[in-house]
Amino acid sequence: SCSVDKAHIFFPSTTNQYSTTFMKQFYIPLVLILLTACHKKIYTHDISFKGDTVVYQGRPYTGDIWTDDNTSGFFKTENGQLQELTFFHRNGKMAIHMKVSPQGAPHTEIFDDHGDSLDLVSFQQHYMDIYLKMAMVQGELMQK
Repeated sequence: SCSVDKAHIFFPSTTNQYSTTFMKQFYIPLVLILLTACHKKIYTHDISFKGDTVVYQGRPYTGDIWTDDNTSGFFKTENGQLQELTFFHRNGKMAIHMKVSPQGAPHTEIFDDHGDSLDLVSFQQHYMDIYLKMAMVQGELMQK
């Protein structure tokens, strides 16, 4: 557990050129490093399920859950409930984004590797590797 709020952080004066340079070159990057160091990336192998609830370290999880390869996709959860999922093409562009709707069917957007909209049948025909990866991840999660 990281506790940045307990750390005493020195705020230099910004009244002279040296202090402004210090802020830009040292202080701001240091604060960013401290903030990112406190956030651990969670992967599908780190979680479990209690019914339909995603659990991490014994509690319903809120945050991103990455596929174990760290690049194929991630899931967003809130209080252990799936909210969104996103899978990517090999070039890093979004392939599929689905947002769960409490009122019914999820809202799904599908894209080719250039970022253009695509229908599901075309996606399955042209990007079978991603479609299979999604199925494999779903299978892994169902076994938990």
